[in-house]
Amino acid sequence: MSRRSKSVQQQTTFTGVNNELPQLRSRESLKRQISDVPEGPSSKRTRVHSLRDYFNQSMVNHLNSMVQNAWKKSKGDKAKFTKEVNLLKAKSETPRLPSGTLKDAANLAHCEHHEMITYMNNNGEKLNKFLWKDFFDANVDNVAQRFQAGHAATSSSTPAGPSAAPFQPMAAGPSTPSMPFTSPFQSTAAGPSTATASSDDDDTSSETTISEIGSVFDEDPTKDYRTCSVTMNKILRADLPEAIKNIIFGKLNDATHRSTDYALNYYLVLHLLLLKFRDGTFALENQTPVFRDAPGFAIARLLPAGYVKSEHCNVTHSALPIPTAFFASPNLAQDFDLLFQKSHLALMQSYFFGVRGALESSLTAHPVQKALFQSLIPCNVTPQKYNAHGLSSAECQNVANKIQTNIGNMWKGNKIFKHLLNKLLHALLSIHLAPDREAQRQEAKTKRDKGKSKDKGKGKERATPLPPSAGGPSTTQSASIKPFTRNAFRNIRHGETKKINSYQAKKEQDPSNPKWDSKIQHCQSRIDRCYHLYKNSPRSIETPSAVDDDDEKVVSVEDQEEEEENEEAQAQPDVSRRRLRVLTAVCRDLLLDDGIAACTEEHIKKLLKDPQQPEVDCCLNLVTRLKPYIPKKDAQNSLARVLPFCLLANDTLGFTGYNKFQRKLLPDPQFTHQYPLSLSAQTIYYALDRGPDRLIMYSYDGSVLISATKANQNKDACYNSIFDLNAVQQVCKSYGLTFAQHMTLMPGLKTVRILGCRPKKATYNEDTKGDKQQRWTKEVLQNEIVVREAQKDDDAINADINEAEERVKVLKEELKSALKEFDYASFGQKIKDKKKTWIPGVTNNALYGEIQQLKIDRNEAFMKTQHIRQEMRSVRQSLFYMRTAKKNKSKIRELNAAKPTATTTAEDIPALRRGGHGVHIGPRRLAQDIDIDNDVVFSGTDNGFVTMTETVAFDAKRFAFHLDMFCHQGLDKEEQAALVAKHDPAFLSLPPSYKIKADDVDFRCGYRKARLKLERRKRENPHIRQLEQASRESSLKGADTAQSYLSRFSVQQSNSGALQAFYDSPARRAENRHLELHNKTQRNKICASERQFVVQHKKEESSGPAGEGSSRRKPKPKPIMMIGDSDLGVGSTIKGYRRYGGTWKQNLQGGNTHVCCTSEYMTSQTCMYCFSKLTHPTSKQLVKGKVVTKKVAGAFVCLNPDCVLQQFGRNVFARDKLSALAIGLSGVNQLLFQATFPQLSRKFSDTSTDFINKTASFRSGREARASV
Repeated sequence: MSRRSKSVQQQTTFTGVNNELPQLRSRESLKRQISDVPEGPSSKRTRVHSLRDYFNQSMVNHLNSMVQNAWKKSKGDKAKFTKEVNLLKAKSETPRLPSGTLKDAANLAHCEHHEMITYMNNNGEKLNKFLWKDFFDANVDNVAQRFQAGHAATSSSTPAGPSAAPFQPMAAGPSTPSMPFTSPFQSTAAGPSTATASSDDDDTSSETTISEIGSVFDEDPTKDYRTCSVTMNKILRADLPEAIKNIIFGKLNDATHRSTDYALNYYLVLHLLLLKFRDGTFALENQTPVFRDAPGFAIARLLPAGYVKSEHCNVTHSALPIPTAFFASPNLAQDFDLLFQKSHLALMQSYFFGVRGALESSLTAHPVQKALFQSLIPCNVTPQKYNAHGLSSAECQNVANKIQTNIGNMWKGNKIFKHLLNKLLHALLSIHLAPDREAQRQEAKTKRDKGKSKDKGKGKERATPLPPSAGGPSTTQSASIKPFTRNAFRNIRHGETKKINSYQAKKEQDPSNPKWDSKIQHCQSRIDRCYHLYKNSPRSIETPSAVDDDDEKVVSVEDQEEEEENEEAQAQPDVSRRRLRVLTAVCRDLLLDDGIAACTEEHIKKLLKDPQQPEVDCCLNLVTRLKPYIPKKDAQNSLARVLPFCLLANDTLGFTGYNKFQRKLLPDPQFTHQYPLSLSAQTIYYALDRGPDRLIMYSYDGSVLISATKANQNKDACYNSIFDLNAVQQVCKSYGLTFAQHMTLMPGLKTVRILGCRPKKATYNEDTKGDKQQRWTKEVLQNEIVVREAQKDDDAINADINEAEERVKVLKEELKSALKEFDYASFGQKIKDKKKTWIPGVTNNALYGEIQQLKIDRNEAFMKTQHIRQEMRSVRQSLFYMRTAKKNKSKIRELNAAKPTATTTAEDIPALRRGGHGVHIGPRRLAQDIDIDNDVVFSGTDNGFVTMTETVAFDAKRFAFHLDMFCHQGLDKEEQAALVAKHDPAFLSLPPSYKIKADDVDFRCGYRKARLKLERRKRENPHIRQLEQASRESSLKGADTAQSYLSRFSVQQSNSGALQAFYDSPARRAENRHLELHNKTQRNKICASERQFVVQHKKEESSGPAGEGSSRRKPKPKPIMMIGDSDLGVGSTIKGYRRYGGTWKQNLQGGNTHVCCTSEYMTSQTCMYCFSKLTHPTSKQLVKGKVVTKKVAGAFVCLNPDCVLQQFGRNVFARDKLSALAIGLSGVNQLLFQATFPQLSRKFSDTSTDFINKTASFRSGREARASV
């Protein structure tokens, strides 16, 4: 799938019924069989001849014809004949292949003309014209002597022509050509190397045939492609002789090694070309581009004077900007933009890896690329440096296509440039304008690095501290272990208590076994030890804690509130974080503005509100120095144009210690594992036809596959020569796929990944095409409010805009004062202080009234902030609509003039049928025959990083309860209590949840066990540890120049052989295959457990009513799962936890039930009982002698005094559980009403009245059934 190609028409295909298995024989055995076959164009010998032999025969015929014509011109005069021969020699000084040579060779071989051309272009050890020159120089004198002696191969009476004489080897002796003609089936191990062997071994890529190789496989845009894994032995043909199997495995293993070496060298050249931008820059000499070495840009120029760089960074200078004059020529600019694109990589492949090298005409047409290639000559990377790889063009192109695809995926959407621009500006502004906070960050980072180096080799830090007996004396603790918190102790106690209960149950069943008592005693002693450690661990004062209904940990703390930081900004030299974000945006806008050639203070002051002179000076300095690196807006999607800036950003971030913000610019090579081998039909042909013990393949019609083109036209026969295609198709069928004629062989030859395809599923509203941003813009321009505003004149719109802007400014000031009044932490501290004065056993009415008044004041202050924010949101939305209408009046008129009148009805939306399954994206509805009370049960799932998914289950009754709570907002306390009693008081608590954590997947799927095994093997092998230590010391990331990268690469490559032998050993291969199978099974079990949890929530009888005598069980309800559409948690580890997120879980669930991807907009910030905004609890803490405000990010609290939860004291929620319930309720609304609660809708035009009207029939129907 690396690139799309035209489908190759197949000459023979596999039907699975009448096909005879294609033969696979060694050439040595065929040599013996073919000796008795009569010669002739229709004999089997003609079909199995190598194309190179026919090319040699054509050269013999042409040489005989040329000498014969010279003899005819001389009319038998020896002096004239010698003169004619010398004239032929003079003409041959300029190499030129005689016209018709390749065509005559194709006629002799009974093949197509283009097939012979392709074969000779790919398989000659030299260009065809040089092959002819060598042959002519070596044999023309011998042929001339034979004619003079009257022993010419063709008599003078025979008509001249290339095909005048049948093919026959020249007689042995002095007249024998220097290129011997031997049987193509002779094994190379049995004698000297033949011409065919030489050509095949030296077959390499060339720029003239890269476009003819085609894709790795023929991609069909109407199909989806997936891979499935299977063991090699399961699909290998069982009828192959053992000797043939050994040859096949040897050749495939050799091809894997060759491909790996080729890929490593390919990566080497790529990174050297990249690093040359750090060593110099392009310049023009006589209008010709050259690459000059020059000292790079000093990173210290971007930083304050005296700034000390990070100790882990070796780079002090970075890339220079490309001169603007270099892009004055459109041809040079276009050639520069091609750097690291497909055409550039193809030319690089020919230049460094091709046997014949790149054509001079191609290099002349691309002078920029040529100059960059020649800049590597001082590093001893010369043309054709890495041409001894021994791979065919198809194999080389397979490796190159994968690397090119990876580069394209990395740079898709230009996200790297935008990310580095934002992070670089943020880091530099923090260093300049917040030096104290930056110093604290550097100090904390130094301590972390020292702690890591001190604990290196001791294994991963435990998430839960060890008890004293396991981790050391109880009086000492490791500096890297966090204080033993109350929640950590509760988790241990909860787990050990469950074990004790389990052991006691087993003891009752087997009382004679004494081991249960010892296990119970061990668990109890661990609880006691952990309690002792918890009591003696240092803890900060008044640590906040919020616990959900299951008494599990949901608390995490964040940094100090930005509002408090703003208040103290005047007393501190540091600029607040909020101000830094504003300055970052200002600098970014100035850098990306093409209309500003040279930035001035006026530009900054125009964009910045209340500018301070230090801020202006800092922004001006950064924008001035970075502006030459930023290309024009229309060129920012060019990888080459943004490359110098990306190098500078990466180097500066590493220089300042912000390594976590760096981004990879090119894929990195891997030295510890071999690269997978792409098994296309051409790859199989070249792998089996290379080296000694060559094997020859046949098609289904019995013809020999004599070239890669023939192999590509008979793909099924190629694969069936080695694999059992019936078994392959059975494996693909088990995954719902059909074989797509491509495989990938994993290192070790144990596992094969088969590529399969299936038709693309039709999606709802598939006619909506174009870019997502364009579709969104079209929807906005057709909004009713925008259309109404566009009908006004410009003066009226401007007046409305000015009025709205003034209102926003007033609301901002009101919000600031309201936030000062609402300080949740201060209110909480006052309430705690009041409660401490409570006297037990005494009437404390006055104190109780004071506490209640504090709560009322807190809630009113919070609601005031919410009302201001809601009004600000409304005004800003109106402001956006007015500005959009003013800017796009003409577009709005055009769109609405052509606006279709047809509307989408509910019947047009795809329905979820009973018994169906699948993952659904977009609008869906429930089929009318589904009873939501009995047939289905709903669930909502929230995605996360540490807790991958948290799922809550609920039925139609709970959904109806929350729907009634929305439709009856504003009730007093008595009416709210009556409404709750009408449903179920249990609905006031959040439903229980089912959590899947990354640690669960890590343990159950076997990843943890595999890592421990690998670590143990490393400990048992000191040589491997030494090699890995040497590789870490010579890390490629530490290279500052191309020469440094080359030396470090040499160290890595010298160690790669032993490391690959260790990591790809037979034992490791077997473990990896077992892990893959075990992983698949366990992931399905995890999803099945989640579905079982959802179904068990339904409280229904599994059999008929008592007394009826019916043993018929009621069918289980079908789960319909609503899964959030964000935070899938894909990536590396975070905070010691592993992340196994992604779409795999929803895809597995979609294979068994309906899964609806639901928007998570505002689901974690909205109370599902009063539908007002939530806030995080906060508290005051003493940190380093300073009282700071900490936010409890794992919980939410509802402070709406009218919320029903206030009178029941249940207004604190677990964050993820609340979000999961909101996602589920929102998804059910979409299924039933094609709309959701307005508070959870992205459409500002949705109102509560419209939603209530849509739900009226549903609520009235349920009330009627309840009354009956």
